[in-house]
Amino acid sequence: MNSIGNYALFIAHGLAIWGLVASFMAYRSRDERYLDSVIRSIYGICGLVVLAVLALVAALLRNDFTLKYVWEYSRRSQPAIYKVTALWGGMSGSMLFWCMLLAVFSALAVTFNRRNNLRLLPFTSFLLLLTLGFFLFLLNFKINPFEPLKDGAGQLLSSYSPQALKDVDGNGLNPLLQNVYMAIHPPMLYLGYVGFTIPFAFIMGALAHRERNTFWMKSARNWAMFSWLTLGIGILLGGFWAYIELGWGGYWAWDPVENASFMPWLTGTAFLHSFLMQEKRGIYRFWNVAFIVTTFLLSIYGTFLTRSGILQSVHAFGQEDPSVPVYLRLSTIFLGFMALMLVVSAVFIWRRRALLKSGQKLESAGSREALFFYGNLLMAFFTFVVVFGVSSPIFYRMITHKELSHGPEFYNPRVLPIALAILLVMGLASVAPWRRGGWESYRKQLFLPFLAGLSALAASVVAFFMGGSLSTKDFSGRPLTYIYLFACVGISFFVAAIIVEEYTRTVRHALSRGLTVPRSLAAPFLENPRRYGGYLVHIGIICLFLGIAFSSTFQTQYQESMRPGDAVRFGPYTVRMERLEHDNLDRNFSSVNEKRIWADLLVYRGEKMVAYLQPMRVFYASNPEQPTYEVAIHSRPMRDFYTLLAGYDLKDNSAIIGAFVNPMVAWLWLGGFFVLVGGLTALVPMRRV
Repeated sequence: MNSIGNYALFIAHGLAIWGLVASFMAYRSRDERYLDSVIRSIYGICGLVVLAVLALVAALLRNDFTLKYVWEYSRRSQPAIYKVTALWGGMSGSMLFWCMLLAVFSALAVTFNRRNNLRLLPFTSFLLLLTLGFFLFLLNFKINPFEPLKDGAGQLLSSYSPQALKDVDGNGLNPLLQNVYMAIHPPMLYLGYVGFTIPFAFIMGALAHRERNTFWMKSARNWAMFSWLTLGIGILLGGFWAYIELGWGGYWAWDPVENASFMPWLTGTAFLHSFLMQEKRGIYRFWNVAFIVTTFLLSIYGTFLTRSGILQSVHAFGQEDPSVPVYLRLSTIFLGFMALMLVVSAVFIWRRRALLKSGQKLESAGSREALFFYGNLLMAFFTFVVVFGVSSPIFYRMITHKELSHGPEFYNPRVLPIALAILLVMGLASVAPWRRGGWESYRKQLFLPFLAGLSALAASVVAFFMGGSLSTKDFSGRPLTYIYLFACVGISFFVAAIIVEEYTRTVRHALSRGLTVPRSLAAPFLENPRRYGGYLVHIGIICLFLGIAFSSTFQTQYQESMRPGDAVRFGPYTVRMERLEHDNLDRNFSSVNEKRIWADLLVYRGEKMVAYLQPMRVFYASNPEQPTYEVAIHSRPMRDFYTLLAGYDLKDNSAIIGAFVNPMVAWLWLGGFFVLVGGLTALVPMRRV
């Protein structure tokens, strides 16, 4: 099976090279025979790469430690689910998974578009095959997941006897990755990263072929929407994983690898909005091409950051061997590919610049078109701040040979005002008139939303300062934080009121047409799923804003040493420790994957017991010297009570219990649910009720 996987990747690379030649010939000659060969090449690559993935998964499941990758990221006692997720637990396996997704997506894209968008396929396929060829080159010649393992004497383990191989065990997966959410989070991110390649290839194909019909636009939009949605959900799942696994009470730290996925999501958001303007009004064509090229390149850049070893991060993979010549390092190869794709894109944008002229001008600074433009400028500025924050430490280290890191203290002051401005524009754009806009067009529609936002702002200010001297002291200590909080509350309620008013107006119209109440309530989503699916996404974004604002502003932290029977006050909760327990710690790691130590906690609110929690420390066989946290959380809509076993002394039968009271964290996960439902709704074709 290992040889089959190895040969499959090698043959797939050969097919990619032939496909590139054939697609170039199809583009130049318009000969459909070449195009047929290109499509068959893509199908062949898809089948071969899927075969290679199955071969590697089979090797992981059967504990085939003759492969270096299996030895590095799996072990015999590792549960089957983590043996499978080890596929993306290391660099070469994750790149193989990336390549498989791109091959499958490419095959689906050419299949679904052979009828309506046949003229685009030569250059579209060229870009897809160029990207596939790049990753297949890496897998064959740089980071082959089927590389055989050698022992210290240089002997291949495949030459060992079956009896000798039974005594071999692997290192195992990183303990932090042995979490069920890491079985979902990376694939969702990869779906987003890889998926943006398809609309990039289609839009560049339409540009290269001077395609003027609009059939391709629906396909490009659907792929972009799918990629944006999966990437966003992947980011949120990553935040949830960090929240429950790392034991620090937070979910986002502006870590470079977190930012690597956030950057293409931001530009992908801008692309979807400007692309809507091209569909509706035929404008912002240049912006669309610029945003999709940037999104694709940032997806590759994110992969480069996490796989090249250039970053230090809890999420990043290992560092590359410094003895490797610079021109052969993975980082150099990635940068070369990105430079190539940038040059190819720039050449075709320049040569087809006449096609990118919209032919229409903005008629009013207050029109919907103008507000979309403002929103995209803000998104671009937001992305620039994040790109600078991620990239500048790399150049700083290259120049000074010293380390530099940017955390919340760098990002928050710069991005918070931009984010609030985006939220405000998001609401105004929902009611702005097309072409012409002015005070009169807004006055009637915004009166009630403005009143709702102003009331929420006033209520939040009053509620805060009614807390007494402590609140006043807090405000004087960090006034900008609370100003941003109050602004977030006011703008959030303003935007939510706009959405509710738009929805109720449509429902009333449906009722006036004689529809039943249930059908009237569903009518907005059935008649215009794109618009009202977008509104659901906006509701989700509002929930995310509020959850982030309150949890980051009002989080409180506690820590106490406790013995069984002790009761300690943690904010509004009283915690009683019942016992400190553990597994049999003398068991050999050759037969078990983990050993646990945990505390049994009873949590009271007043006289009422509200939760039974078991925060743990877990020792994994792959790294028994560094136990991981398994936190225990009592979650409610307005507050999370978050506990962890910060320390312990088994001889003394005592534990150090850490706790966080995190307001409104649940609103983040609720916001993610609305984004998911709204995104799926927006993908549904429109129909009349």
